[in-house]
Amino acid sequence: MELTLAPNPLHDQTQTLTIDKVATLIGENGSGKSSILQSVFEDRIKAGRARDYRVVCFSSGQNESFSKAFSSYLKKLKRADDAEQVYAYFYDKSWSKILIFLASTLMKTGKVRDFLLEKGYTAESEDGYKDDIHSTLSIQFRIQSAYVTQIQQALKREEKGETDTFRQTVFHRNLANFIEECIDEEYEFEETIRSRTVRLQSGQITRIHFLSNLFDDPTREEPIPDVYRELPAVDFFTQAARTDDFIPRSKIGLTFKEGLDLDDLSDGEYQLLFLYALIDLFDAENALFLLDEADSHLHYKNVEKLWSLLHSIQGHAITTTHLLDSISAKENRIEHLKVVENGRINEDNKIKRLISRLSVLSRAKSVEFEVCGKLPSIALLDDYNDWIIFTKLAERAGLDVERLSDVHAMKKSSSYASASETFGKGKIDWLHGLSKIESSLVTTKVFLICDRDEAALEWNANDGVQINGRSYRKLLAAVQWPRGSSVTPYLLAWKRREIKNYLLSYTALAHYGAVEQINNPELVRAPYYLQENERGDNEDIGRLNAKPVIDPLINSDEAGLDYEKLQTYVDLIPPQEISEDITNMYNFITGKL
Repeated sequence: MELTLAPNPLHDQTQTLTIDKVATLIGENGSGKSSILQSVFEDRIKAGRARDYRVVCFSSGQNESFSKAFSSYLKKLKRADDAEQVYAYFYDKSWSKILIFLASTLMKTGKVRDFLLEKGYTAESEDGYKDDIHSTLSIQFRIQSAYVTQIQQALKREEKGETDTFRQTVFHRNLANFIEECIDEEYEFEETIRSRTVRLQSGQITRIHFLSNLFDDPTREEPIPDVYRELPAVDFFTQAARTDDFIPRSKIGLTFKEGLDLDDLSDGEYQLLFLYALIDLFDAENALFLLDEADSHLHYKNVEKLWSLLHSIQGHAITTTHLLDSISAKENRIEHLKVVENGRINEDNKIKRLISRLSVLSRAKSVEFEVCGKLPSIALLDDYNDWIIFTKLAERAGLDVERLSDVHAMKKSSSYASASETFGKGKIDWLHGLSKIESSLVTTKVFLICDRDEAALEWNANDGVQINGRSYRKLLAAVQWPRGSSVTPYLLAWKRREIKNYLLSYTALAHYGAVEQINNPELVRAPYYLQENERGDNEDIGRLNAKPVIDPLINSDEAGLDYEKLQTYVDLIPPQEISEDITNMYNFITGKL
């Protein structure tokens, strides 16, 4: 996606931004990251129907500029002579309860509903409709005298033959439908409704026929793009809660099963649910999300979930961040990162500027090394879950995994993508960082355990897991450890492609009816098939990409690796079907402790 950015308060020229799914703006405070988002948002408001994409803006804090522009925009759309589909939205935390409720109500297979079900915060009805039966939105609803007067005046004009009155707008007709279903089916806008508490559940909302400005406008002449998703319920609640006239946002509550209040959740869960709601409700090919520091308040594991989510959406996103965890997220490649200076995206000498910007955050990175320097033994793996799988397999093989309890696993990529790169370089570079810490270094053993991937390697014949070769020994010897420290690093690798290949077991896969996915002549030559009570220690099994077969059996959609599912699967593997490589790795590590 390519956008022409309008001038912003810090940069008075237009500029072009190319978005490869996600563009992440980084820069110091005051660099103009938010100004760029605001320019995109305001340009979308001015464009009206002229463009074929919808903007959804989110800010983790209060942003008066966005709020003011959005409020004026909605006020304009509510007029009878200018009614149209909403093309731009802005939400801060004050909108979260409405959107989370609507997402769980309207998007029954969405991420919000899945999250609430997984946590046990709600349940679904068993009548086939799968309504959210516990989430309850509590609002203070009212109709003020000014609105009643406006409708009565419209009635008088209609009696004189006028047809284009405010009473005929989509907003008012939706308001009438809402009141009939949820407030008072006899109400005719002849008197005010004093503020009253109304508790809404998903069944009520799904029964209301909300009209859409886009699809229910008889004056529309141009065709409607196929990529547009109807959002009439969202549009209605957004307009009704824009001011305190109908639904004051400050008095909205959202509760779940057994009265659990949304406000009782952690900041991280709260924010993650809010972001899930935005994606559930608005994601489409024509959606452009503007997310201002959406990763604030998130635990580092949820930061990873956020970036994985954003890179999987149908639409596109422009984000801002100052978190090193976000900048270094594996999904954020160099082309996704944009350095902002004085409101301008500066691609000149991008690598140098990026390094300069990251150096401002280097203290946050040094904290990682300072903490690790206090750990006697460290295992660096491509993913923390690799260590979990390894220890589960070792335990199933009858090995005493308590002997590994003093080894602390850390996630660090090997940075090996092609034969032209140095195997294990990412982990070796990490050693250089550890060697430069300022405090005393307690660490004595570092096990660099790498995925083999496509590498052609030679192993030490004596232990079966240590990488052999003078070049690797020289790389490790080149790390200059502080005087007085005694650190010994070991460069190790799985003989198979990665740790998940060691979960390939005839008996376990047979339990799930998945053996034929591996014993496929297009993947494995017949003599080297998985067989009952055999380890499968051969090159054909070792080189396979096992993830498509193994991941569905041990992962959950929300959390990735599911420890209970993994344990259930490993328990199905007979010890005699566990590779000798697992024992070799165990023996090597425990032998060095």
